[in-house]
Amino acid sequence: MISLLRIDDRLIHGQVAYGWSKALEINVILVVNDEAQNDQMKAMALNLAKPDSVKLYIRGVQESGEIVNKFAQSQKSKVLVLVKNTDDALALVKSSGGVLKEINVGGLRFSEGKRKLTDLVAVDDKDLANFKEMEDSGVQLEFRMLPRDKKKNLKDLLKN
Repeated sequence: MISLLRIDDRLIHGQVAYGWSKALEINVILVVNDEAQNDQMKAMALNLAKPDSVKLYIRGVQESGEIVNKFAQSQKSKVLVLVKNTDDALALVKSSGGVLKEINVGGLRFSEGKRKLTDLVAVDDKDLANFKEMEDSGVQLEFRMLPRDKKKNLKDLLKN
């Protein structure tokens, strides 16, 4: 089953590896990122950052819709899917056969041309358009860093 799909430009780090993995009793992390799939050093770093008891798979965006769909049917696997940006999340939503119902937005760093929604999530117009398309397809977005944090939705964050 897919326990969580998270957008986080850092992919695997302490909050993900220990906060989310423990809270959701994750036994598989699927990193969906073309760069990590093609860079052995990045893949090794991601493997070192995950908890020892968790299996790690790193796959490209194009092939991952089918993989997510298969994991969604699995009874044994509790899967945390990680993507680096809203483009990859939207591609996964479109290619996974409707199995993704909720997306956690946890970290999108601020850069030129972006505006902050939270301390750790900054977006541009393309990100907002991607969020809208995800929501229009029936996916709920939640913004929070850790499982214990209060869930916030996009509409509330845009009011600020």
